[in-house]
Amino acid sequence: MNFRKLSIAALFLTTTGTLFYAQEKNDTLKNEKKIEGVVIKGSTKKSTEANLINMQKKSVEVIERVGAVQLAKQGVGDAATAVTKATGTTKQEGSGQIFVRGLGDRYNSTTLNGLPIPSDDPEYKNINLEIFKTSMIEYLSLDKVYNPKMLGDFGGASVNIVSKEHTGKPYFKIGLGSSINLQTYNKKDFKLQDGGPGFFGFKESKFIKGNPYQTYPITTKWNFKNADNPFNSDMNIEGGVSFGKLSVFAYAGFENSYEFSQGEEGYYFHDNTPSKKFTDVERSKYTTNTTALLNLAYKFNANNKVNFTSNFIHSSDQSAKIYKGYSYDVDRDVIINRGDNKITNTWVNQLLGTHKLNDSWTGEWAVGYNMLNSKRPDRLQNTIDATIMQLIAASAINNHRYFDELKDNTVLGHAYLTKKLDRFKITLGYDGQYKDRRFENTTIGMSYNLVTQIDPTNIDGFINPMNNSLFIYQTFQPTDKLFTPFFYTAKQNIQSGLANVDINISDNFVVQVGGRFDYIDMKMKWLDAIAGEGNKNKQYNKFLPALNAKYSVNDKQNLRLAFSKTYTLPQAKEIIPIAYYDVTNNIYGNEYLYPSDNYNADLKWEFFPKSGEVISLTAFGKYIQNAIARTSYASSAPSDMSYFNVSDWGYIAGAEAEFRKDIYSWNNSKLYTFINATYMHSQQKFKSEDQISRENGGEKDINRGKRIVFNTEKDAVQGVADFIANVNLGYNYKWNSNLNSLDFVVSYSHIGKNLYTVGTGGIGNFYEVPREILDANITFNLKNIGIGISARNLLNPHFKIEQENTSQTFIHKDYTKGRQLGLNLSYKF
Repeated sequence: MNFRKLSIAALFLTTTGTLFYAQEKNDTLKNEKKIEGVVIKGSTKKSTEANLINMQKKSVEVIERVGAVQLAKQGVGDAATAVTKATGTTKQEGSGQIFVRGLGDRYNSTTLNGLPIPSDDPEYKNINLEIFKTSMIEYLSLDKVYNPKMLGDFGGASVNIVSKEHTGKPYFKIGLGSSINLQTYNKKDFKLQDGGPGFFGFKESKFIKGNPYQTYPITTKWNFKNADNPFNSDMNIEGGVSFGKLSVFAYAGFENSYEFSQGEEGYYFHDNTPSKKFTDVERSKYTTNTTALLNLAYKFNANNKVNFTSNFIHSSDQSAKIYKGYSYDVDRDVIINRGDNKITNTWVNQLLGTHKLNDSWTGEWAVGYNMLNSKRPDRLQNTIDATIMQLIAASAINNHRYFDELKDNTVLGHAYLTKKLDRFKITLGYDGQYKDRRFENTTIGMSYNLVTQIDPTNIDGFINPMNNSLFIYQTFQPTDKLFTPFFYTAKQNIQSGLANVDINISDNFVVQVGGRFDYIDMKMKWLDAIAGEGNKNKQYNKFLPALNAKYSVNDKQNLRLAFSKTYTLPQAKEIIPIAYYDVTNNIYGNEYLYPSDNYNADLKWEFFPKSGEVISLTAFGKYIQNAIARTSYASSAPSDMSYFNVSDWGYIAGAEAEFRKDIYSWNNSKLYTFINATYMHSQQKFKSEDQISRENGGEKDINRGKRIVFNTEKDAVQGVADFIANVNLGYNYKWNSNLNSLDFVVSYSHIGKNLYTVGTGGIGNFYEVPREILDANITFNLKNIGIGISARNLLNPHFKIEQENTSQTFIHKDYTKGRQLGLNLSYKF
């Protein structure tokens, strides 16, 4: 009898465990009748690069995964940065929002373990991915090709965060870290707002709701305070243990970050005269993140398993900005102090089950309840005449305090039933979610009976309880309802049914045909100082067909083809006509918005040279009808902006390449690389001025609708960079029987020029200029001890947005983030 050893370099995983199989069509096995003496080489950890690539190889759908093991080598600490390591993705500076294939926040969706999670900010559809630490996740799934199990509100990608599940031996791990920002740590004038969330980010300021003419309503100071020792810190603990059939994983961590930048901001009319020209802008920003996650997995038997995940996230964001320059609104040079802070609590709870009912039937189900509470508990602004050093009281917005609160509760779930036949796999499913959101806001504007000179650094010298009788308070409400907040409510009900059929046309050719039907019901009410009181109900029915096909050329090569139709819903903040006031522009919702339709196509070739390696080429295209975009419109203020269905059609066409390969191995060392690149071209055809007017309030009288005069008939699609590239070069060394290891990774990213905002009325387009990012990370794993040394943003590029008028180019925003050096230590018991 012949004995052979079969080396299996990669295992492919399902949610219930690891599945090993050999097929007769494998070249190495086709002549063998028996296999004995099997030796398994590989890892059962889902987060290893080899296992994730094998999942990609076997999947019928086009999938892309970024695992915790790879992220640890690169020193990546959060999910936002992790996603940018995937092909064709960029992160918007100043937020954790992701652009995928040029499509931003409104086109993407975020889920945890396959269930949607709420945004922590009314400005955005998706939660800030910087909140999620890589220590608490197994891997990130970035699905850029649609299949009916995904939310129909899909254009760019679906980002799914898979929380870590404990396997193996019990352990407990503690980690400490610190870093410094080289343009921040020695700033003795790093500013924070008085009464902000504090060091840990939990403090909350309020105002007194009594009669303001009898009681001074503000409970905190107007002056900024200096921060002490602006050094970043990171503390976390995690552990896992199994009790028979029950496994437990828990994580808790706190981190903070200080960032100081100095730059300029501006906004210019079509004749090149300034609306805003702030030549000196100082920004001090302090953020915190406190996270706790519990993941329980109970395996009844080999066929039935239940998971429970509870994730609580508390984040805070404080900023102090000082603008110096010219403002057209008051026609003079000014000094503007702007303090802002936000506190957010997010609690995600999920119960999920997988069941193998018999040899041919399987079932999956999940239910979830998400709660979110986000507050801006005390935003302030002062506007000072820089020549005579007096507060400007022309408008209550010039000197104000602002308070808001967002409450969002969502009940959701899904159930899928799958039947396997000889050459077919049929999946039927249901998705449902009900969201109840309420947003309240109060602005306390202040004007004065007495005008006097002040010190811009000592506003409290004039605005204080002793001078309360000098102030006139404006909240834009009647006197008898002075502190009654403005609000909006949004109730969204989405009910979905889906069906998928996998057809094995041959051993090498699989076609998946499916569809999804979404019923969408939106009920909205609002009360706003400008828009007044109103309500609107909208219902939509969307049928979304999808096709995915995979042809296996051989054991190492796949060809894939995908087509689908999806849609993009307007978000509550975009469709409800309330106002948000910033220093350089004012943004209004638009009740006349409606969904856009997206048509998606992908053609991909994959080659898997060996375990953990992949080379791929992809051609993709997206055709968008009635695309939604934010832009300025004809109004009394040139910097007023709103949201519109701006174009009849638009398209994005591009090509992607990915290369993950071991370059050279010797002794216990390995040199490897991970490279990806994306080239894109886009164009959209704008609607006419009359068409925009008819769709936005002018249906009965075209002269009463909002109007936009586009500078050109066609232009690029917003957010689509012409070229994006990531290059990672790594060195790995193992010793002492592989118990110890060293990883040194250098990461370089290029983000090309892209359209930030479409110019109108002769005002030029706004473009993000190209930038280069360089990071380096060294990780030592010495049995139970982990040491990480990181260097971030070594090139310190200018994050710049330029306004390109016809005859001259101006700076809209320009600042640097600073180089950052860090050290992390961990010990595993």
